[in-house]
Amino acid sequence: MFTLDIFTVVSILMAFVSLRVLVTTVRVRSQLFDADFTRTDRQRLLEIAIFLLLPISVLFHEGGHAVFVKAFGGQITGFGYFLFLGYVEHVGNYTAAQIFWIALAGNLVSLLLGLIALVVPLVRPMRPSINYLLLAFAGIDLANTLVFYPLLDFAGHIEGDWSQIYNGRTPVLSGVTAAIHATVLLAGVIAWRSDWGRALYARRTGLPVSAIRRVTRVQAAGELLAVAERLSAGWQHPLRVVADAQSGATGVTLHWISRGYRRVVGAYAVTDGWRHIELHGGIHGLDGQPEGRQEPIGVIEGIPAPEQMAQALTRALDLVETWEAPATRVS
Repeated sequence: MFTLDIFTVVSILMAFVSLRVLVTTVRVRSQLFDADFTRTDRQRLLEIAIFLLLPISVLFHEGGHAVFVKAFGGQITGFGYFLFLGYVEHVGNYTAAQIFWIALAGNLVSLLLGLIALVVPLVRPMRPSINYLLLAFAGIDLANTLVFYPLLDFAGHIEGDWSQIYNGRTPVLSGVTAAIHATVLLAGVIAWRSDWGRALYARRTGLPVSAIRRVTRVQAAGELLAVAERLSAGWQHPLRVVADAQSGATGVTLHWISRGYRRVVGAYAVTDGWRHIELHGGIHGLDGQPEGRQEPIGVIEGIPAPEQMAQALTRALDLVETWEAPATRVS
């Protein structure tokens, strides 16, 4: 018998977040799928995938259980749906194999929805925003079906679908399912960690290759320093290169003097969370003069390869070299 447990309470609370996401989506719908696909758009589409599309998958999941219950002659005695959680209560004279298939049915539906959302943008790509929404939903739906739900079932002792699938009463069916389960998970991990898989994802979602490049903080620091030192050998003015670090970022600063000012360009790599490079520039008066100018130059999404980073730093150096009078006073 279904009870109002902690999972149901959490699901109901998340439903209010879904309502907020729905209202926001309706308000900004024209911006989400226009030609200018921004990082803010991706964040909103990720929220849509989690809080609007995933509940649809849960509904179809429960529908899959209900269809197999009826197919095996059972009677549905209760049905509940709380967007992120659902249940089907039923009675019937089932065999062990039929119980297995009833438990598996909902997960097969979820798996099918996730695979469709994954395949469509890969083989029949549309605009990057739609591709991103489908791929985001595919990743969330498949991870929920194949990883989080089984872990929650066994760790939380909720006696859900996967406990019945792997309860040992149908060893052949359970063994085949386990083999397929592991194969799909392994294939997904290999595809996502491979260069070709991540490059394909970048192309379909309109991301630069640098956005999917995997770089550690130490590696990013070493690459920035090497690029800066290489540029110092050929820059029009003598450059002093200094390794630098700020909270959550590692980087390098390039200093030079020209036309009566001390000038600096800083490049800082953030490798945790949203990976990106922040570029800053500044000029300061000589001989302790108080005037100065410092401001952000731009942001590079992802961590570009050294060749692209050298080009970006060169453009930043050229820009700061053109600065004349201070825009703001700094102490």
